[in-house]
Amino acid sequence: MAYEYKVMGQTVRLEVDPNTVAVRFQPTAPKSLRANAALTAGLSSFQDRTEIPDEGITLMPATGHTAAAPVSDRISNLTARPEVVRATPVFRLGDNRIVPSDRILVGFKDVGARDALVSKYGLSVIRNRDAEYLFKVPGDRDPLQLSREIAELPGVDYSEPDFITVGRHLPKFMPPQRRAAAVAPAAAAQDPLLPRQYAMTITGATAAWGLVQGSRDVRIAILDEGVQTTHPDLEPAVVGTYDGTDDDTHQEPNPWDGHGTSCAGLAAAIGNSIGVKGIGAGCSVLAVRIAYSRAPDSDWITTNEIIARSIDWSWKNGAWVLSNSWGGGVPSNAIAAAFERARTMGRDGKGCVVVIAAGNASGPVNFPATLPNVLAVSASNEFDEFKSKTSRDGEDFWGSCFGPQISIAAPGVHNYTIDIAGSAGYDPSDYTGTFNGTSSATPLVAGACALILSAAPNLREDQVRKLIVESADKVGAAPYVDGRNDFFGFGRLNVLRAIQAVQQVA
Repeated sequence: MAYEYKVMGQTVRLEVDPNTVAVRFQPTAPKSLRANAALTAGLSSFQDRTEIPDEGITLMPATGHTAAAPVSDRISNLTARPEVVRATPVFRLGDNRIVPSDRILVGFKDVGARDALVSKYGLSVIRNRDAEYLFKVPGDRDPLQLSREIAELPGVDYSEPDFITVGRHLPKFMPPQRRAAAVAPAAAAQDPLLPRQYAMTITGATAAWGLVQGSRDVRIAILDEGVQTTHPDLEPAVVGTYDGTDDDTHQEPNPWDGHGTSCAGLAAAIGNSIGVKGIGAGCSVLAVRIAYSRAPDSDWITTNEIIARSIDWSWKNGAWVLSNSWGGGVPSNAIAAAFERARTMGRDGKGCVVVIAAGNASGPVNFPATLPNVLAVSASNEFDEFKSKTSRDGEDFWGSCFGPQISIAAPGVHNYTIDIAGSAGYDPSDYTGTFNGTSSATPLVAGACALILSAAPNLREDQVRKLIVESADKVGAAPYVDGRNDFFGFGRLNVLRAIQAVQQVA
């Protein structure tokens, strides 16, 4: 059976994970019955399961001799059990597991088609944003098959399952053995840890600050796993918060989730004679949570609808720049459409600048950095080399993604930035010196975009993107053909040249 759907007119084919099945048990079924169901379906020990509690889904692995049975046989055995509501295959995309939920996302060209669709398929509306609806699918229908059928109906723009993504999703690229030693802020006149932020020097940001200061009117949305908004290097910059995972404003991260906080520091740490400084220092921050993890060193969990909803919240609440240090999930019409709304409708029609990490898998660029009209960011190092497993920075456990979609590169290793205060986060201190990945490079570019808009607030988003790429330094070993290559894009970020270019035309 082919598992596929369409995104922006292109067919996306899903690869079945032969070693995992997703099971939704009856809520009242005791663990003994659940374990017995797994055993009779040829799955491994119930103790090896992964729970997604908010979804009521259990991921059951098959190991050893049980892995030889076809996934379809395991699903048939499970669905025959009275304690099982639904069993579905799980899909693999890189290191991520993609799980079908019991929901579909439908974008309408004509919202008047909604009622007929609801009646015909027995759907129920969970929520909607303008012309996009999230529907619950009846228990006897396959969401993937149903979404393909609905996508062909008149009045429908797109239809896709609301996939659940369980995986690294780009964060947590700092292995525990590589954490920096605790560093107490030194007694100095201004930003004592700034000398350790080589990225600010190599990109010309320190010189650019002599020409323009970040404007509080310019808002950078950090779409991530939550930001510690009370960190002293960040708190004055935060002007709004949103948690897309449960649709409220309480987005503070779990103690083990330092990724979003470190990203926010590189983009907009205020510079206050305490610690570090972000490229967009002086600009404001919107802290937007799009995913969560259940325990230390565990995977991110999110859905396409959560992400799309969070993107919409960001631009509707005044974001000028969207910083996205995540990726690697399945392509999504809903996410693509939300970014396009931000790009075309944000800032009263001038558009939000969308900045997205390319990925850390030493391979092709991950969605959503593959989308058109965004800044797709790859990573370089302190030697102006493209970040690979063999580059001279010593981090041989990862390499930046690359490809024709890359727009710009920025430093992505050994970045000094804020961490969750106290013993939580990456480091026992309030700072970390080893934040890395294209996750680390992306907020540097986002901060640079915010600084450009501070100097020229009436620029359209495409004009900002043009300034970023045209001012980049042509570094690295690969030749540039027609001004770019697949590793650095148009070059490594140069904030000073971008600001100078703005001032020449302002």
